[in-house]
Amino acid sequence: MEADYDQAIKIGFSILANYIFGGNKKSSKISMTAPVTEEIVEKDVEKSENIPMAAPVIEEAINEAEKIDMSVPVTEEIIGLHNYRISFTMPSKYTLETLPIPNDERIKFKEINNPKMAVLKFRGRVNHKLAQEKIEQLNEWLKKNNIKPKSNFLVAQYNHPAVPGVFRRNEILIEI
Repeated sequence: MEADYDQAIKIGFSILANYIFGGNKKSSKISMTAPVTEEIVEKDVEKSENIPMAAPVIEEAINEAEKIDMSVPVTEEIIGLHNYRISFTMPSKYTLETLPIPNDERIKFKEINNPKMAVLKFRGRVNHKLAQEKIEQLNEWLKKNNIKPKSNFLVAQYNHPAVPGVFRRNEILIEI
């Protein structure tokens, strides 16, 4: 999404929510889970490994609607100053081959298998300023401990938007 932080999350979330609420070739509904995450990519680190890959999904001929539980996270990735990638994590019962094909071709699938992560937990309503502050804190900790990251920063949000900031659970994650 090319927009400011809040707009990118709203737009990206809306596109993905449409997919899990039936905006796919099977009209399958996927239950939403938490967290929603945003992956932060350095402006000069725009490499192909940071771009989600399309899944080799083969559409099955099924006429019945299927309900799919969605698991966490949903992510947003900052690709440039105003470019973000929003992501959801699908339930483990699905593979790249069995996920319903999205109606929106902007939706891509990528498999991620149990990476080792450094995590900073925090509370509050996430905005660009708070996310950057927490990313900097985790980055300083990594430098202090001579740990080199293997990925981009992720901002994970676990709560429904109606939950007050003081009760919201969030994390900054990075693969190490």
